[in-house]
Amino acid sequence: VSDGCMVARGDLGVEMQPEVVPIIQKQIIDECRRRGKPVVVATQMLESMIQNPIPTRAEAGDVANAVYDGADAVMLSAESAAGKYPEESVRMQQRIIDKVEETPQYLDVVKSRVKPDAQASNLEYDAIAGAASHLANKLDAKGVITFSRTGATARRASRMRMAVPCIAMTPDVHAARQLSLYWGIYPALLARLPQDTFDDMLARACGVAWDKGFAEAPDDKFVVTAGLPMEQKGAANIIRILPASGPQSELEPDGKVGGSSA
Repeated sequence: VSDGCMVARGDLGVEMQPEVVPIIQKQIIDECRRRGKPVVVATQMLESMIQNPIPTRAEAGDVANAVYDGADAVMLSAESAAGKYPEESVRMQQRIIDKVEETPQYLDVVKSRVKPDAQASNLEYDAIAGAASHLANKLDAKGVITFSRTGATARRASRMRMAVPCIAMTPDVHAARQLSLYWGIYPALLARLPQDTFDDMLARACGVAWDKGFAEAPDDKFVVTAGLPMEQKGAANIIRILPASGPQSELEPDGKVGGSSA
């Protein structure tokens, strides 16, 4: 029913015993992961930073555990809204997130926590996302590019915690804003013009990859998923391996995509 979930530990602590809250937190995160819904862990994460410039070691561990559990986002409340050190608390939380995500075991841990989803309506999306993720790993691709009107393919890709970024191309502003909350998803607005062919859309997507800094060389590879015909709602039915130079490999002198991709 909901589009996402927030694990507000302060509110949960009012409704149940403190020792139960960490267990419920993990259960909620696991269920959101299974259903492909974004989940945010919030409140009392760096509570001592309301008054102090550095957190306790236990608070740092709390943030790290939420990241290892597979939360899409962690959120501060009083620390940044009313505390004495709002900027420091935001920077500290980001430092903890970055350090956890740099560890070799991070992806293995978060991937191991996702449970199978047998819902029939998601099987095609999961198959495409899984295949794209596998190809990206095998080919050492710089990322996965998805074309999606509703963002469904990108949401299922986020659930799998790909090892590469997923650039979600959508013409829908509402879908793009929703996707910005999902782990590993980088939404980009890309409307199809009446005269655009599929190759035109691929070239423009490569241009977005360059603009966002995902492409660094013309021969960088991207795995593309899309559904044809493109105006039709439904699961992606195409996977294509694409160089950053675009489908026609028409390059400007600086090595970026030229022609219709500008």
